[in-house]
Amino acid sequence: MNLTTLLFSFQGRINRARYWWVALINLAILTACLVFALALIGLEISNATPSTGAPVNYLFMAIFVVVGLLVIWSSTATGIKRLHDRDQSGWWMLVFWGVSAIVGLLQETATTPSSKFILDVGNFAVTVWIIIELGCLRGTQGPNRFGADPLEASPQ
Repeated sequence: MNLTTLLFSFQGRINRARYWWVALINLAILTACLVFALALIGLEISNATPSTGAPVNYLFMAIFVVVGLLVIWSSTATGIKRLHDRDQSGWWMLVFWGVSAIVGLLQETATTPSSKFILDVGNFAVTVWIIIELGCLRGTQGPNRFGADPLEASPQ
């Protein structure tokens, strides 16, 4: 499997090791963007004058949005391939993203400490479920409906 297929295709299967490598690469890319953004903000603040304020770097914001979208796409594609390795539909990624988003929105509107706590516990449980499902459980042994076992040696 080439790098483009690994990162951006929704077809096929990948094992846990490849999933974690892509997760680490995505984390490194996002960390580098964050460090660059913080350095840029610090530079702009130090060069700002009281009358003009800090200039906004729209080019960097556009690059950050594009990189963010690529990382989201890559994370989704590798998650779907992990689900395929577990012989599950890739549509479960929609459930993972959707439940996380809904719980996040509910956390924003929660008014009492107990409701916020309950939502925090729910969000933690969903996160643990996702990590276990995608990153810890072994895939189906042998071929399944999504392709050959990525751990089996390919015939020469």
